[in-house]
Amino acid sequence: MKSDLIQIYFLPLIAGLLIVVACGSEKRELPETAVASAPHSIAATAAPRWTSPATPTTEFTPSPAAVTPSQQAEPVVCSPLEGVGILDLPAMVVNPFAPPPPGRDEPHHGVDIAQRDAQTQISLEGLRVQAVLQGRVAAAIDERFPYGNALILETLISELPEDLQAELPSLAPTPAARSPLTCPQVAQDNAGELERESLYLLYAHLKEPPDLQVGALVSCGQTLGAIGSSGNALNPHLHLEARVGPAGVSFSSLGHYDSRLTPQEMANYCYWRISGWFRLVDPFLILGLNP
Repeated sequence: MKSDLIQIYFLPLIAGLLIVVACGSEKRELPETAVASAPHSIAATAAPRWTSPATPTTEFTPSPAAVTPSQQAEPVVCSPLEGVGILDLPAMVVNPFAPPPPGRDEPHHGVDIAQRDAQTQISLEGLRVQAVLQGRVAAAIDERFPYGNALILETLISELPEDLQAELPSLAPTPAARSPLTCPQVAQDNAGELERESLYLLYAHLKEPPDLQVGALVSCGQTLGAIGSSGNALNPHLHLEARVGPAGVSFSSLGHYDSRLTPQEMANYCYWRISGWFRLVDPFLILGLNP
C-alpha cells in the first residue's frame, strides 16, 4: 500500500521538481557572449555620426584656397593713371594734342593730363602713372629739359590689336623740313631696325627719376612713377606722347634747350622729335578715345 502511494503521489512531485531545477540551470548557463551581443546589434543600426556622401554638407565644400582661380587675360590697353578710367581721361586734359608740321618742335606733341583739386582746380602731384601697354623700356630719363623725369616704352606693332595696327602711320618716315633746332652731328645710340616698327609711348614730368632700366620689361598697368612737375612743367601733370618708329631703338638719355646737356643727348632729342623717323600719333587713339 505504501509503495502504491509513493508511486501515485510522490513520484510525479519529484519529477516536477527535477524539471524546474533543470530549466533554471539552463537559463543561468547562457554564455556571456550571447547576452552582450544585443547592445552591439542596436549600435550597428543607429545613424552614423559622419555624413553620407549621398547627402553632402558644407563640411565637404572645398575652401576658397583649395579652388584653382581662373586665369584672366591681361588687358591690352590700360589707363595711364591709377584709379582713373580711360573714359574719364578727356575731362582731365589741360593741354591737348597739337601736332606741328614736320621738322618743327612746337606747339604740342602729346597730351597733358592733370588731377585737379575739386575746389581750387589746382593741379595735384602724386597720382600714380601706369603703363598703357606692355612693352620694353627704351629710355629712362633723369631730370633733363624739357621732359624732366621720364620713361619711353616700346611695343612692337605686331603685338598690338589688328584694328589699332590699321590706324597707325605707315612704315615710310615723314619727310622732315629744315629745322631751326640745333642738332649735333653725332652717331645715334641705337638707330633701331628700319625694316620693323614699334609704337613708343613717352611718360614725362614724373615726380621722381624712374627706377627702371633700359631693356626692362613692363606689363600693362604697371606703376611707372607718379605725376610731378619735373622738367618744363609749370604745374604737375603727365605729358603722354606717342610715336611710331624703327623697332629696337634705345636712348641713353635725351634733352635739349639746356647748355649743360651733352651733344649726344641733344642728337637723341632731335632723332626722337624732329627727324621724321618717329611719326606722331595722338595718344588718345591708342586709348580708343578718338572716333
